[in-house]
Amino acid sequence: MTTARIPLLMRPITRWAERLTFQQQLSAVVAVGVLSMTLLSSLASAWQASRQVRSQQLDQSLQVASSLAAQSRLALLSGSPDNVREAMTATLAFPDVLRIEVRTADHQLLASQGSTHFQRMDVPPAPLDADRSPLLAAEDEHAWYVVAPVWSEPHSTPFDVEPPVAERLGQVTVVLSKATLAHTVANIFLVNVGTSLVISVLFLGMLRWLSQRLSRPLQSLSQAMSRAEQGESRVRTVVQGPQDVQRMATAFNRMISALQERGDELQRHQLNLSALVRERTIELQEAKERAEVASQAKTDFLARMSHELRTPLNAILGYAQILQMDRTLTERQRHIVQTVHDSGGLLLRLIIDILDLSRIESGHTALVPVPVQPRQLAQQLHNVLGIKAQQKSLTLRMHCADAVPQGVLVDDQRLRQVLINLLGNALKFTQAGEVSLDIEPVPGTLAGEQVTLRFSVRDSGPGVRDADRERIFEPFEQAGDSHSRAQGTGLGLAISRQLVRLMGGDIHLDSREGAGSCFWFDLALPVVHAEAITAAQARHIIGYDGPRKLVLVVDDVTTNRQLLLEMLRPLGFDTLEAADGQEAVQLAQRCPPDLVLMDLAMPVLDGLSATRMLRATQGTQDIAVIALTANASDQHRQDAQQSGANAFLAKPFDRQELLDLIGQTLGLSWQREVEVNSDTSPDASARPPTEGSA
Repeated sequence: MTTARIPLLMRPITRWAERLTFQQQLSAVVAVGVLSMTLLSSLASAWQASRQVRSQQLDQSLQVASSLAAQSRLALLSGSPDNVREAMTATLAFPDVLRIEVRTADHQLLASQGSTHFQRMDVPPAPLDADRSPLLAAEDEHAWYVVAPVWSEPHSTPFDVEPPVAERLGQVTVVLSKATLAHTVANIFLVNVGTSLVISVLFLGMLRWLSQRLSRPLQSLSQAMSRAEQGESRVRTVVQGPQDVQRMATAFNRMISALQERGDELQRHQLNLSALVRERTIELQEAKERAEVASQAKTDFLARMSHELRTPLNAILGYAQILQMDRTLTERQRHIVQTVHDSGGLLLRLIIDILDLSRIESGHTALVPVPVQPRQLAQQLHNVLGIKAQQKSLTLRMHCADAVPQGVLVDDQRLRQVLINLLGNALKFTQAGEVSLDIEPVPGTLAGEQVTLRFSVRDSGPGVRDADRERIFEPFEQAGDSHSRAQGTGLGLAISRQLVRLMGGDIHLDSREGAGSCFWFDLALPVVHAEAITAAQARHIIGYDGPRKLVLVVDDVTTNRQLLLEMLRPLGFDTLEAADGQEAVQLAQRCPPDLVLMDLAMPVLDGLSATRMLRATQGTQDIAVIALTANASDQHRQDAQQSGANAFLAKPFDRQELLDLIGQTLGLSWQREVEVNSDTSPDASARPPTEGSA
């Protein structure tokens, strides 16, 4: 029975009973039942006895009153109380008679005798037409009031003309105490209670003996269960008591035996498993150590390769940007320089792809949204990949729907990286026909300040087999023939899917074998207004306001130093150059510059140590330092900041990015020249992504 079904008043009793043992509950219930039965039977017996004693005493009282009335006739006839004194004295000798009164017919007191120490009642006279028998006129809690009328006894004579008529002479009142009745009832009640208690004690003793005989096997079984619950495996209980309890004990012993067998078997398996786990743990530890060594070797190799490849790329991209600033170039020359710059950026992205996968999977990649023009983005992608399409005699088509907003806010580098990967794959696997990029808003999503754009890359290639649909998104997995697989790393689609998911979408594939493929994804992007796009468009920096600043360029590679000098001198900067950190510290002490562009990896004294020396030397501790390095990991960034560098920039870097950082560090106000043609302007080209911004 659940607690909800128990009446409200019974819940405390139920909770109290749940804390008792079976024997205690049984004893308590039987004791309460026996005591209740004893009390009820005693009350019933006392009530019945009181009725009998009352009847007997009333009968005796009526007889006494009737006898006294007969003896009072002469006194009432003569009007002399002396004639009844002796009868009254004899009557008072009866038990419980408290008082006697003899009254005349007109209710006048003729004689009285007895106690007056009780509450007297006014007893009314007996009715004239009442029976001549005595009656109970009144009673209270202490006494009965019995009235017996006194009548004359006429005797007929021969001389009477009419028979004589009896005449009422008066009445006799006898007051009897109820003390004997109360005493008798109390004695009867006490005797009954005592007898019942003796019988109850004997009964409870027998019940206790019986309950102990019943509960002892249950207690033994309960203790055995408790020991088994605590983990004792070889516990057994004695089979005793009634048959039901014996069956329970036997079933418990069998269950414990079965559990013991299972436990022994499980322990044997556990020992075998522990030994096997130890062996596998040792093997896994050895494999882990080998993997860590291999991973560290791979990391060191990739870091070295990244540094070695970034160093020449820095010069290629930097000089391409310097050439873009030359106003004497023809349109064809400008297009060639733009293609060199964009192709160098593509090569840099291939390098970054190798390092990006682990960074994305570890969650260290952050998005940097900037204003982007979708139409200009499509044109720049066409410039980058158009040569490859021409080499394979393929048509490369870029289409941006009219409903696409003029500008959106998105991570430019990551979006370019995804689209270049998808378009590059399409060009690689398509042998004839066309490759297209379509940018269009998803119907019904252009609402206010946000739009969902769908980027679709279609090709007329061989399509993707059903078995390869998911495999091609795994790292280092490629589809197609051996010639096509040899042209890539197998990381493009894996990185692209991770980047699109990071931007809030996912790459989908629609393809039929032999009928081409379509890779597409949707991105929900904030809309950028025209004034924000204009402010974000690249504008040539031609100088700065204020006094001329002295910049110390420190790099062990002559090409890198010359590149920086070519960027800074036309803008009005005075420059010094040093080939290592030690020479840089000496120059800074002799002629303190306003800014030091410090390469980190150099012979004699590296850039980190040189920066620390500048910060620790009087007169050079406040010089601004921007760390430049081809080692673009987060650890190198942290090391540069801890050494005291004001800013960090990874090679190869964008000219605009470098100048923005210099302006922020020195607090410069730039002088700018607005470009005339944004579609063909140098700074409108695709900015190569750097690991430092990842």
